[in-house]
Amino acid sequence: MTHKNSSAYRISILAILTALLLVQSFVPMVGYINIIPGLPAVTTVHLTVILGAVILGTRGGSTLGLIWGILSLIQAYTAPGDPLSLLIFQNPIIAILPRVLVGTVAGITFEHLQHSRITKPGAMALAGVLGALVNTTLVILLTWVFYSHQASGMYHTDPSRLIIVMLAAVAVNAIMEAILAGIVTPLIGTPLMRFKR
Repeated sequence: MTHKNSSAYRISILAILTALLLVQSFVPMVGYINIIPGLPAVTTVHLTVILGAVILGTRGGSTLGLIWGILSLIQAYTAPGDPLSLLIFQNPIIAILPRVLVGTVAGITFEHLQHSRITKPGAMALAGVLGALVNTTLVILLTWVFYSHQASGMYHTDPSRLIIVMLAAVAVNAIMEAILAGIVTPLIGTPLMRFKR
């Protein structure tokens, strides 16, 4: 295949996944599913970024992560889902950096593991789990760095204990998102890799 065809393929896949990110970000209950009102929503948007990293590589995954981060920032100002998201995702560093690193970590993990003894579906599953955990971990850590005193006032707790409160609040989400990514990434990624050019 020529370089021109390869570039057209990459641009087409990137455009399709970007359109999916838009739908997931702005159509209610598609990309962010609120299970318990007032608590952070369980996200499925990370799956699109992780799949992009598997199909397009680290650069493609990072680009999709950047797009997701920008959409998260826009959404925080235009349609925040809960008070915690309003507080957290209006900060561009928290909204964008973890999302970019989802694609970066998933891409690097998959590229490294596909050349090991681990099967491609196994490499995809691990890339999915690590990508999901990177997002949640960085959002929690950056929130603590930027907002520990402000958020502790909101929740009436000592700033040093806020990290424990935050971990407890999102632990269920993090586990569900990591398991979902570990299952869905190889299920969707394996057939899509057959069309990779």
